[in-house]
Amino acid sequence: MAKYVQNIRGVVNEEITNEFASQLGNIVGNFVGPSKHVVVGRDINVTSQMIKRSITTGLMAAGANVIDFGIAPIPVIHYNMDYYDASAMINISKSNLRPENVDIKIFSDHEIPLQAHPKCVNWDEIGNLQYVYEYRDFYEKAILKQIDTNNIKDKGFFLVLDYKGDAAKPFISRILNKLGCETVLIGSVEGTSAGGFSESTPKSMSLVSELTTSIGADMGIILDNDADNVVFVDHQGNMIREQTVLGIFAKYILQENSGGNIVSSVVASQSLEEIVSENSGQLIKTSVDNVLYEIVSNNAVFGGDEPGLYAFPEFQICFDGIYAVMKMLEILAKENSTLSALAEDIKEYNRTGFTIKCEHEKKDEVIETFMTKFEYKNNINTVDGVRINLDDSFILIRPSRFEPLVRIYIESKSAHKLQELTESTKKIIENVKE
Repeated sequence: MAKYVQNIRGVVNEEITNEFASQLGNIVGNFVGPSKHVVVGRDINVTSQMIKRSITTGLMAAGANVIDFGIAPIPVIHYNMDYYDASAMINISKSNLRPENVDIKIFSDHEIPLQAHPKCVNWDEIGNLQYVYEYRDFYEKAILKQIDTNNIKDKGFFLVLDYKGDAAKPFISRILNKLGCETVLIGSVEGTSAGGFSESTPKSMSLVSELTTSIGADMGIILDNDADNVVFVDHQGNMIREQTVLGIFAKYILQENSGGNIVSSVVASQSLEEIVSENSGQLIKTSVDNVLYEIVSNNAVFGGDEPGLYAFPEFQICFDGIYAVMKMLEILAKENSTLSALAEDIKEYNRTGFTIKCEHEKKDEVIETFMTKFEYKNNINTVDGVRINLDDSFILIRPSRFEPLVRIYIESKSAHKLQELTESTKKIIENVKE
């Protein structure tokens, strides 16, 4: 069980070079120790292939044994960590934020000090490299055992699946086929929207939406290249908000786990807070980077976050878009309902998210300014940036770790107040920057 996830992102061949990647692998190898196992995997992109090979050499130079999954989704690799007795997992993929960037995710039970000095072992202590292939079968069998397969088969769902995370036909289609689903597979997911957040492009959304409605599918599904996040589209072609999907999952999981803990980040909607409370649960809000850690620490029954990240401890503590699809089908079958009907039961409040350019040295001043302006200390959450909770609204300002900008989320039960808060927030930040 890996409760720590450390993210490293940068431009390939500028910030993330082969030398950097090799040294990073070396540092991770030093931390886990000689002869320990580290599993590695990547997405289909050639930049990921290059960086993975450099990380692998660094791990082996530190004496670690490398289990290479090749091209594989993050949740599938993570599920098999215990089987291969791995002390850590490293995944490399093209960034959803910038096509020139690569994302390196390191999963482990302990936070690894990445500023350490890399050290190599003697020539006769170099680690081994092993390629494996059976991991897909292990994951597939486990997921079919966990899900109510008979109920789903009886419904015979018709689905549109947008995913190009595999070089060949993705095995998620094989799982869906075994569940009696008819699936139309396309592969249009690419990049991200102009707003800068990690999400599906308008092009892919439009394609899935139009295809779902035109062929009369029950649901559209968009998986990212790592298959750790997912977007759902209902039979009417409407994208279901991530906060609404969180509400659907939380509601039905709490019905079977009354009093359970639900974990999300400070981005969480007021609607999610209400749903969890109404179903006798407790919502724990944490930083965006610590959702998985808090799921473990609080023995939570479910956790998730934007963009489209959902973790089900009943199966594994990892953001798992594939399992989220199966769980949604299970809920639809159990309730004999449609996705649009489930979504209608979840309140959606007026909400916006955007970024403002802000130099790194000004970010603390922005946070302090908002904390000074809103002196209701008991309504301020500083676990990740600053979230100001008002009577029927909230403002969240989060400084970006990697870029010279701040991310702003504003939600209000009143459309007019949302507009007012948006304008005043932008004005405050612009004044600080001057």
